Amino acid sequence: MNSDEARANASFRDGPGHSPGKLSLEGKSVAVTGGAGFLGSHVVRLLLQQGCSVRILDDFSNGKMEHLGDMVENPWLEIIRGDVTRVADVRRAFSGCQIVIHLAVLCLRESIKAPRRVNHVIVDGTLNCLSVALEDEVELFLNCSSSEVYGSALHIPMDEAHPLRPETPYAAAKVAQDVYVHSYGRTYGLPWVTIRPFNMYGSNSHWQGYRGEVIPRMIVRAMNREPLIVFGDGTQTRDFVYVEDAARAVIELAREPACREQCVNFCSSTETSVRTIAELICRHFELDPATFIRSESPRPGDVARHLGDNSKFRELVGFIPQVRIDEGIGLTIDWFESLPISPQLMLSSERLRAWE
Repeated sequence: MNSDEARANASFRDGPGHSPGKLSLEGKSVAVTGGAGFLGSHVVRLLLQQGCSVRILDDFSNGKMEHLGDMVENPWLEIIRGDVTRVADVRRAFSGCQIVIHLAVLCLRESIKAPRRVNHVIVDGTLNCLSVALEDEVELFLNCSSSEVYGSALHIPMDEAHPLRPETPYAAAKVAQDVYVHSYGRTYGLPWVTIRPFNMYGSNSHWQGYRGEVIPRMIVRAMNREPLIVFGDGTQTRDFVYVEDAARAVIELAREPACREQCVNFCSSTETSVRTIAELICRHFELDPATFIRSESPRPGDVARHLGDNSKFRELVGFIPQVRIDEGIGLTIDWFESLPISPQLMLSSERLRAWE
């Protein structure tokens, strides 16, 4: 186990609602769509550690073989290069599997310029996955949603009863995804659970092109001593969760029978502004925020305020994330600095206004 995994393991504590009746995943066959992606690669590693056999379905448009590292040599892992929008690929990936973890997605920024393409992958792809999972009589369809379905906060903190008010085509497609999953449970009896992670960051995160997320993009700029760009005034807030915490949350949700047929937030319940993130990164690299933070015009459909309520997850699963934002940013910077690629080359792939 590497130090990142050990730190993530240490971040779990039994809360007051911790269930002694959690299921074992050992010996289960699990299909993971998007398993070579940011979150998916961490989920796959934990599944293999749980004693599962894992089959990844990924078209490698977002995912990378490098994310899987030494896992590619594991005899209990099978990798299928395919697409959730093709039913034949989904059938091949799900065949013989008892659990499906559905993570395949296209990013928010792409949805602003190509809403139909993103809808095709998220909505039609999910329908394909649901239909095949139903045919195969899987034990559980674990659906990965997004906090973006809530839009800007109408009340703080945002619990699972918060109205669904999507700001972007991506968020609208994720709402449709969630509703379809729920409907397959109600109509056909498909066992399901939906996790709604808030803003994830950490190792294997995307900095390249239009997929670049705010924290990795800022880290790459800081490594090159270039200004950190904030779209808008930087007062917009997010609830950030470290990706290893989020991956273990997915695993624990699959193990907890009390969560079935429910949507559950996963968040830190800590509100952090985008400007604060920029300042933390500047501090790590000993850069003057007054000089190295620059504002530009806002991104279309940007959410103004996000702060999640994790009490339901804590009650049902007994999980309290412990990786604080300052610690997590340090771990993420360590990962970037360990990559066998120069900071200059990283920066050359940047697409700053990725939605245009």
